[in-house]
Amino acid sequence: MNRWLFVWKRTTQELWFRAGLYAVFGVVAALAAVVAAPLVPTEMADRFGGESVEQVLTILASSLLAVATFSLGAMVTAYTAVSSAATPRVASLVTGDEATQKSLATFVGAFLYAIVGVTAINAHYYAAAGRAVLFLISLAVVGLVAFRLLAWINRLSRLARLGHMIELVEERGTRALLEDAARPSLGGRAGTLGPRAVAIPSPKTGYVQNVDPDHLQRAAATAGADVEVVAVPGTFVRRGEVLCRLAVAEADDDLRNRFCAAFTLGRSRSFDQDPRFALTVLGEIAGKALSPGVNDPGTAVEIATTGVRLLDAWCQAQEDAPAGASVTYDRLRAPALVEGDMLDDVYGPLIRYGAGDLLVAIQLQRALNSLGSAPGPMGHAAVRLGKESLKRSMAALTSSHDRARLKAIIP
Repeated sequence: MNRWLFVWKRTTQELWFRAGLYAVFGVVAALAAVVAAPLVPTEMADRFGGESVEQVLTILASSLLAVATFSLGAMVTAYTAVSSAATPRVASLVTGDEATQKSLATFVGAFLYAIVGVTAINAHYYAAAGRAVLFLISLAVVGLVAFRLLAWINRLSRLARLGHMIELVEERGTRALLEDAARPSLGGRAGTLGPRAVAIPSPKTGYVQNVDPDHLQRAAATAGADVEVVAVPGTFVRRGEVLCRLAVAEADDDLRNRFCAAFTLGRSRSFDQDPRFALTVLGEIAGKALSPGVNDPGTAVEIATTGVRLLDAWCQAQEDAPAGASVTYDRLRAPALVEGDMLDDVYGPLIRYGAGDLLVAIQLQRALNSLGSAPGPMGHAAVRLGKESLKRSMAALTSSHDRARLKAIIP
């Protein structure tokens, strides 16, 4: 993903951005009513230009602050509950939820609109025609607030549900996996440049959140060499470790900085360009559900089926992709996703912590047997992992009856 597009996308997902945008719109709407005043007919100005608009704005100003405060408190409660029930890695999806942000932003924007409107009326900023325009705008704001309030109530009923969080992770994971299937290896070719390539070290420590293949392609074309991405999104690198390698004799500081600029590093992983992060988060949710303190095998079963949907969608997208069409950057090399690693991300915790639970063990075998029928490396990796899962379960199950039931589902 383009690095500036990545920064913009991350910024728009912040809670303050949409709230600030709506607040600006609210202030502009309140002050701009005087601009449309000359267009208002005299009859409309006489009918709507009285003191009723001030009463409407006063009601909005007095109520929306409490609504916004309550909504923010409810979101914080949902954030805390999700972090405790699932994993802290999924809690960012609560604050980044679009419906939640729109509701909170509408309440804040309408509150500021009402405050500015009341202040402007008391300062005699509007004539009768301006108050008539403000009255019509206020009716639209009331309708928008009512709609957002109903939508927020509906969202609040499922915001902190664990099942809803799993759905959000699946949605973000599917999006990232389909993008990878359309452009594997970041849109370049798989393979390496060999040990003689010059290493470009990381300027700081952190997770690789994004890699800009367009920037790498342009920089490599300028340098007249190919580039190999070593640290793909999701990789943790220490300062001085290799980000990429360049097929040149030597690289000066300017050249190193040019290639380092294509990598965005941060304190945590990101769902946007890291397909394996969603799988890892699902595995964490399953592992927590199987802990003795939670003991929720039903959630682990749901994760097993979710993993099948995600990986099957990735396999299907790879099969449908035209051969050779995915190579967009001819100077770029990057490792492709490894099927065994993807399976271990989501099913590893299930195998380790759920081997002694018959319900989880049966669902694991069904899920891995289903993926085992997929052609190519995914099917082979799923078969191998299924055998490992069966071996662990047979050793962990203490009842001969349970072991017999588990063997009965093996094809």
